[in-house]
Amino acid sequence: MCCRVAQGSAKGKAKKKVKAKGQAPDVAPRLNLAPTQNALVAVHDSGDTQLEAMRWGLIPPWAKDKSIGAKLANARAETIDEKPSFRKPFQRRRCLLPVDGYYEWESRPSGKQPVYYSMHDGDLFCLAGLWETWTAPGQVVEPELPGLGLGQPEAETLHTFTVITTTPNRLAKRVHDRMPVIVHPDDYDQWLSPESQAPDLKLLLLPFDAEPMREHYVTPLMNNPRFEAPECVQPVAPWFWL
Repeated sequence: MCCRVAQGSAKGKAKKKVKAKGQAPDVAPRLNLAPTQNALVAVHDSGDTQLEAMRWGLIPPWAKDKSIGAKLANARAETIDEKPSFRKPFQRRRCLLPVDGYYEWESRPSGKQPVYYSMHDGDLFCLAGLWETWTAPGQVVEPELPGLGLGQPEAETLHTFTVITTTPNRLAKRVHDRMPVIVHPDDYDQWLSPESQAPDLKLLLLPFDAEPMREHYVTPLMNNPRFEAPECVQPVAPWFWL
């Protein structure tokens, strides 16, 4: 699972990282970004890489309501080309999630302590994802004056994404049996390109090298997704008493 990330850097830094064109949308930076919240996501559009605002938690086009998105925050790399929710976006709608780091929780006898994973050089890195567009069934609008008939349906449209997970590298496996797929910068274009083929894409879904990565414990206050402060990513001592 990967259900919490830090996307706290300015959007200009994310734009530079993925070499995006055009204007980046205004999305609030978050050090404690959770599913159902909006994030900056890189996609392929009209031959270029663009940054878009998308809601975390993929909602398939056939879904009757958006509640399913909370259950589809992650997609397993091993079955991504088989599952109905992910098969089509894997073919044509892949994305990158630029982050400062991601979180996992280490189980202890009396509770769990969050662990923050980032790069030694402090640079952004990108997680592999898929995206979809979902349109809700229209809601009938009452006419302003009686006798004018029914109003026009109004439909909510959401752009949503999921983060792909794979088996852990030697650093991540100490805490969890999964980790998000981290895409090497040299592979960004291949991952986003609509021309890329499934066999080649599957090769990009392997565990990232542990050498450039680091980990440290962080405050349990960030267990609450409403907690948003610099303390989310600052190192703390492990709970040896647990």
